[in-house]
Amino acid sequence: MRSSRAAFVTAAVLCGLPTSCTGEDDSDKPDAPYPAPSQSTVAPPPQEPLTAPEVDAGYEEILSEGPHRGAQQFGTIELPKGESWIKVNCISRSKLVDLELSLEGIGGFSLGCSGVDVEKTVNQMNLNSPRKLHFTVATEESVRWYVSIQVPKQ
Repeated sequence: MRSSRAAFVTAAVLCGLPTSCTGEDDSDKPDAPYPAPSQSTVAPPPQEPLTAPEVDAGYEEILSEGPHRGAQQFGTIELPKGESWIKVNCISRSKLVDLELSLEGIGGFSLGCSGVDVEKTVNQMNLNSPRKLHFTVATEESVRWYVSIQVPKQ
């Protein structure tokens, strides 16, 4: 009696293991579906907040524009004789995008606006005489920017 009871307990334990006790062959059954892979939980890096360029001590702004998005054309601005500084802060929604700033008759410059960090650019100009000129910014709609033109206080 003891040996039949031991055989019964052993059979019950074996049926509790991951193998099948039904006697069916599982080789032709499809595998159980695995759960769908989860979406990535890695977030893109946070964007730095976009702020206006700082006005340097001893200087005043003769033009302050922003925040703007994309291309903009502005009317005529007057630049005085001597030193002027053009400061641009910009950021893109995602990829690196160029921003081109031009001052009609003087020239211009371009810079790459990042998708994570605010790009801060400063350019100096020295004019031999005062000038009136048109100011434009050309870039994609995905770029937000500020521009500040500063001159020494009189």
